[in-house]
Amino acid sequence: MNNSTEKEYVVIAEKAPKKKKIKVLSPSKIINKVRNIYQFEGKFLDSFGKPEKHAKWFITGPSYAGKSSFVFELCNYLTQFGIIDYNNHEEAGGDSETVGKKLLHSGLNDKDGKIRLFKAPIESLEYETLTERLIKRKSAEFAVIDSMQHAELNKKQYLHITDLFSNCKKGKSLLFISHWVKNDFTKFVKHDCDIKIEVIGFVARVESRYGGNKPYLIWEQGAKNYWGKKYRKVVEGNYWPGMKK
Repeated sequence: MNNSTEKEYVVIAEKAPKKKKIKVLSPSKIINKVRNIYQFEGKFLDSFGKPEKHAKWFITGPSYAGKSSFVFELCNYLTQFGIIDYNNHEEAGGDSETVGKKLLHSGLNDKDGKIRLFKAPIESLEYETLTERLIKRKSAEFAVIDSMQHAELNKKQYLHITDLFSNCKKGKSLLFISHWVKNDFTKFVKHDCDIKIEVIGFVARVESRYGGNKPYLIWEQGAKNYWGKKYRKVVEGNYWPGMKK
């Protein structure tokens, strides 16, 4: 006879966490919803239309083509709509003579408090990240990542940042600056963004979901020198390298 007492263990299955419901929209709700829109005017309206406050921008182009000048000129215009956090992973994090000249040339020299330049990592256990800055109360309405490559941004991080901030609730505009490279990631970001801009020869070609789409002239004499006889067709939107006829 075995006098030992055998213990019985009952395994209780853990209750699965309740899933959040997805948001389902009807056509009438989408059509009748009051949108938060930036009321662009002049040449900015002609090129970019009237973007929603949570728009995503993709800006690319080769070196020495006017891309940086265009970005700073755009930032100067955007300061009338809110504060800009410029996350500069190039040119010494923004603390360089070349950036100083661009700030002066674009009219940002008197915009203290409207644009803030720094170098914040996308992910870090040691330093404050861009995401941690943007989730703060009274944080910037616009965030620039310059560049995607130098910031070592990847697809997972891109989706996290855009899902977190590029929505109707948060309403932040994100501007992604890219080197002139065409790989799967840059193609994905370009396709995902609402406003796609390619800068070549001091002219910005624009594809905007918000209307406009007129080429943006950055520097007239520089564009004339670069494009030569094709200049008029380029600024009128009738010619661009690789453009289907």
